[in-house]
Amino acid sequence: MISVRRGLKLAVLATSVVAAAAGAARAQPLDEPLEPQLGSESMVLPPGADRFKTPQRFAVEVRFGPYLPDVDSEFDGARHPYRDFFGTSQHLLSQIEFDYELFHRFGTVALGASYGYFSVSGKAPVANGGGATSNDLSSMTVMPVSLSAIYRFDVLLERNRFPVVPFAKVGFDWAYWSITDGNDSIATDAAGGKGRGATLGWHGAVGLQLVLDFFDWESARSFDADMGVNHTSLVFQYTYADISGLGMSNRMHLGDANWSLGIMFQF
Repeated sequence: MISVRRGLKLAVLATSVVAAAAGAARAQPLDEPLEPQLGSESMVLPPGADRFKTPQRFAVEVRFGPYLPDVDSEFDGARHPYRDFFGTSQHLLSQIEFDYELFHRFGTVALGASYGYFSVSGKAPVANGGGATSNDLSSMTVMPVSLSAIYRFDVLLERNRFPVVPFAKVGFDWAYWSITDGNDSIATDAAGGKGRGATLGWHGAVGLQLVLDFFDWESARSFDADMGVNHTSLVFQYTYADISGLGMSNRMHLGDANWSLGIMFQF
């Protein structure tokens, strides 16, 4: 339930950000006149040309998908603490991403930053260190932060209104993690170590963007002129993340290969 509430909060936050930023985009001048002059050559437009589009500089994306941190890979099969206490089921990872689009030449190149939230609960281990479980609940929280270089092949969208846009991402990750005990305090081990830390890593992702404008291009163009939102899209993304310390030892392994679905606004 915690993860679902967090996901809803991320969706509300993204909507607020889009509304505020789109308002600023609406205040900017249009790339082209809103109405072509009658009797002029501007009335004759090449296929796919759009004189009603506002400047496009940013994107906000909210995604949700299953996640199973690869904690046990650190132990090479000798031990599996994550499986023992939290099981093998995937749980919800909620993410919000903000992109700055650098240029639009044969596709869109952008830089993106994202934040995610994941939480799972299970039986807490007995404090004597023997490995047995108690009746108290223990929770593990992971909050990954990512920086990405992004390419979107939206040439056919801009020229021919083809609504499917492939994209790719690559970048670096920093994931904060914490584990609480049955008293909802940061867990400690027998040596006094704290159950929290951070792990560096990298990721690569590919996906498809389904631009919803194609349901009604005229309404989408009006939405752009009125609110500054160029495109609204559904997004499918497959991500491989190796978050194991970038060669540093004794780091919690938090990588995974997973998919996610979401919605994106470009403005």
